[in-house]
Amino acid sequence: MSAPHEARADALTRAPIPVLVRRLAVPSATAMALQTVFNVTNSYWAGTWSTAALAALATAFPIFFVIIAASFGFGQGSAALVAHALGAGNLAEARRLWGQALGLAAACGLLVALAGTASAPMLASLLGARDEVHELTVAYIVPLLGAAPLFLLGAVANAALTASGDTRSLRDATAVATLVNAGLAPLLMFGGGLLPALGVAGIAASHLLVQTGQLAWLGWRARRTRLAHGFVAADLVPRAELARRVLGQTVPNTLTMMATGVGLAVVTAFAARHGPAAVAAYGVALRIEQLVLLPTLGLNAATVALVGQNLGAGEPRRVVETVRVALTSGVGIMTAGALLVFLARAPLFAVFTDDPAVHDLGALYLGLAVFAFPAYALVVLGAGVLQGLRRPLPALLIGTGRHVLAPPVVLWTLDVGLGLGFAGVALGVPLISWVGAAATGLLLWRYLPRPAVSRASTG
Repeated sequence: MSAPHEARADALTRAPIPVLVRRLAVPSATAMALQTVFNVTNSYWAGTWSTAALAALATAFPIFFVIIAASFGFGQGSAALVAHALGAGNLAEARRLWGQALGLAAACGLLVALAGTASAPMLASLLGARDEVHELTVAYIVPLLGAAPLFLLGAVANAALTASGDTRSLRDATAVATLVNAGLAPLLMFGGGLLPALGVAGIAASHLLVQTGQLAWLGWRARRTRLAHGFVAADLVPRAELARRVLGQTVPNTLTMMATGVGLAVVTAFAARHGPAAVAAYGVALRIEQLVLLPTLGLNAATVALVGQNLGAGEPRRVVETVRVALTSGVGIMTAGALLVFLARAPLFAVFTDDPAVHDLGALYLGLAVFAFPAYALVVLGAGVLQGLRRPLPALLIGTGRHVLAPPVVLWTLDVGLGLGFAGVALGVPLISWVGAAATGLLLWRYLPRPAVSRASTG
């Protein structure tokens, strides 16, 4: 392992918590900001093709969320396990756990690829896509689903880096990927010279090419960590006890994120009741929400690594301090973001589309949905804390309630039952989110370690 990686890993249990939170969260948030620029770029080019193409990308997002969920589950779950082992000083166990996560992620990716490509047309129909929107949705999502192993292996490679205190490598990889995609996506979409115009399939092709490069970079960087020292191919072979531990952490995390995908699909389906313009408006609104949520997602990555390592090192006082710093920062940032988006929602939508129907519906949606932003911070960071504590099941319960059980009932009541229409869909989002935030707070109070039993804090 290189000296910088070793120094970063050791510092997670010694350096001052506020300094570590900033050091880990800022590059992570930057990577996610660049990823959002990546997604926004694709939405922009799709919008220049047609409103149907923009609606297709919005419709495909809940389907692609299966890959996002599996990548998140394996990435965050394995990062929590590896961080805990590193904090406890058990390098051999950390290496074996990482190897198991790599092998299981590859197998899971193949399953997603096979099942996803076969079921994509049916899923697009279930999400309300019809005619041209359905055709474009399938053309876009099938290549991405077929390459699912690339995304999952990249997440686990990055987990080794995050657990070791390196969030910069992902930032650098995402920066290059975003830059390349900005030029490659329109080239493949519209064609040029000997290249045929691929339409939305060109956007998917560009995504896959840059994802391959990103995986190569993250894999090379992970090979330089101390986890790779002594790593052999046999570490990839499933071992019952280690595989059980990895799956016990990654499967609930994956299901939690998949529940989020179900929630997005439910909201998309209710939006589809009001036409393609409403679906397109909701898709663009999601991109804007992601931009505001980026700092909180960066804090989440920092929280998993810091909680995991300090819990493993027997430092519950530092665990609690991490939670305090992360929650205070996240809620403050999201409150400010809610105010800015509320005031600028109309011009923000004008950037993405000149369709007046999409513009008006998007402004309506964001005008109500912004009230959920602080609740998002509590739920997202609370889930990161529970992952770091190696307690993914409570987070799964919250996610199931927020995204699977509540949305059909609440959205139907507001949209159909009370006749509020698309405004009812937008109003239901903050109502559900705040109930989830309250439940998350109760879980943190229940599971956080008590500082009174800590050794003297070093930071």
